[in-house]
Amino acid sequence: MFTISPRLDIPHHMAHPYDIEHASDLHVEWCRDLAEKMDVRTTHQSGPQMRAVMHELRRSLPAESVIEIANQLPALERGIFLQDWRLDEGPVPLPDADTFRDRVYQRVKAHHFRVPSLVEDVFWLWNQKLELQKAAKVAQALPSALKPLWPV
Repeated sequence: MFTISPRLDIPHHMAHPYDIEHASDLHVEWCRDLAEKMDVRTTHQSGPQMRAVMHELRRSLPAESVIEIANQLPALERGIFLQDWRLDEGPVPLPDADTFRDRVYQRVKAHHFRVPSLVEDVFWLWNQKLELQKAAKVAQALPSALKPLWPV
C-alpha cells in the first residue's frame, strides 16, 4: 500500500505565492465589495463592469503605464486587465473624464445598466484593497483626465 506524503524537499521559493493560490477568493471579495459600493445585487454585475473600466483604462494609456498599473494588481485582476491587450492598442485621446465614462458604458450597455459612479467606485476599490504604495503607483499612472476621480 502506498501513502502519499507532502514533498518536503521542494525549496520554499518554489511554493505558490499567496496571491496566486488565493486569487479566486480575492477576486470574489473584490467583486463583492465593488457590488456593495455600486449598490448592485451581484458580482455578475460588478465583475464585468470592473473589467470594462480596466479595458478602457488600458486603452487610454501608453504601454509603460499599462504595465505599471498591471504590476500593482493581484494575479487574477492583472490577468483581466491585460486580457487580449496588444502593445499597439493605445493610447487613444482622452479629453475628459466624461468621455472615459461614456466609453466604459458603451462596453457594458448591452448587458448592464449605467452606474454613474462606476469609474470612481472601481478606483475606490483599488485604493482600498491595494497596499498604499501600490495604490499610489496606480494613481500616478492614470491619465491626467482621470486623476481627479482617484479618491484622496
